[in-house]
Amino acid sequence: MKPYYQDDNVTLYHGDCLEIIPRLGPVDLVVTSPPYNMGKQSGAYANMRDGYRSYSDDRGDAQYVAWQKSVISALWDATAPSGAIFYNHKTLIRDGAALPPTRYVPDGVTLRQMIVWNRGGGFNHSPSHFCPHHELILLLAHRDFRLKDRPASAAGDVWNLGIDHKAHDHPCAFPESLATTAIAATDAKVILDPYAGSGTTLRAANDLGRKAIGIELDEAYCEMIARRLDQMCLDFGGAS
Repeated sequence: MKPYYQDDNVTLYHGDCLEIIPRLGPVDLVVTSPPYNMGKQSGAYANMRDGYRSYSDDRGDAQYVAWQKSVISALWDATAPSGAIFYNHKTLIRDGAALPPTRYVPDGVTLRQMIVWNRGGGFNHSPSHFCPHHELILLLAHRDFRLKDRPASAAGDVWNLGIDHKAHDHPCAFPESLATTAIAATDAKVILDPYAGSGTTLRAANDLGRKAIGIELDEAYCEMIARRLDQMCLDFGGAS
């Protein structure tokens, strides 16, 4: 399994995460956010109106739920006994009903806590519900998972992080502060993001002196991540 990109701290694989995850060694922490299955969008403020480069994000609901359960199950098996998964998603409104992301958690995986990511605003043109200003981060933790110390818990279960205003040529990048907050609260040495996207988790892990593994399905995003990481090396006066 040849990496698409590799330096001293970061390894990036191009491919399907369900095929690659079982071939990795154990990791200490997962920080990730999957495609939300938003389907086609329209309007000036629709960040997904052009979609992802090579993924339509419009699976049937049952298919999407089964997919997410399969990925979380694979991540759970790949995570060390003292590890955890920070899984960012949001509640969707379908046919007038709220569908929370807890429904993606398969049997046998422990939901320890739900963290609120306060985005500080949002867009909603439907009169059926209030405009959502937050997303959720599910902390899926093995029994032995602990924060690095008691002060780390002071981050609380509401993270007021806003949104990422840097485009990074990706429609749904979460803020680097989200990944940094999650990683910095732990002693995890190896961090995995199976939906690497714009490389935010990889960048945050590297900046904190941790090892990082990313998996990305779209080769154009892999190229973008490689450029971002190369620039990071230049910013720190090194080389990839």
